[in-house]
Amino acid sequence: MWRIHIRIILIIIIITVISGIIFVLTSYRYLSKPESINLSKLATNVDIGLQTVHHVAVKDGKKKWDLQSESVQHVSSDSFFSPLTLTFFPNKGEAIDLLSDRGCVKDNKNIAIIGNIVIKQSPWTISCEELIYSYTNDDISAKNNISISGPGVKLTANALSYDLSTNVVTITNDVSITMTQTKALNR
Repeated sequence: MWRIHIRIILIIIIITVISGIIFVLTSYRYLSKPESINLSKLATNVDIGLQTVHHVAVKDGKKKWDLQSESVQHVSSDSFFSPLTLTFFPNKGEAIDLLSDRGCVKDNKNIAIIGNIVIKQSPWTISCEELIYSYTNDDISAKNNISISGPGVKLTANALSYDLSTNVVTITNDVSITMTQTKALNR
């Protein structure tokens, strides 16, 4: 007889617990108000924003450039990166490393870079304020306050073009060169 009383008590406890769970879930669903989102804090024209991005462009099975950035905002067909690290891979020679404050990749391939640009390809260092990479032409063009330095040479100009297919660099507009004497190598 006492077993029947225990079963009845357990059934009542189980029904009470299930009823309590159902009550809590339904009251939470129907009585709670959704959290409001302050849309004024969101940029109105940004399609998507990401952090820590790695983007690679390939042409005819060969890597053309490799971009890494702390943040990106994608608007229409343009992606705005800041700051960015970019490596170009010319057809001949060593890779070209670039650092900059910000840049914009247009149509997933062409790149416009602005602000504190430093380009390194051993033993040369180039700094400038504006740079454009053309995916179609596979070249880099820079303008305004270009400074090129290497062993015993310091060059300044206002325009530079670097054809990555042929490794030919053309420097124009107000070119100034300073050469310093370097020690000859001991043989």
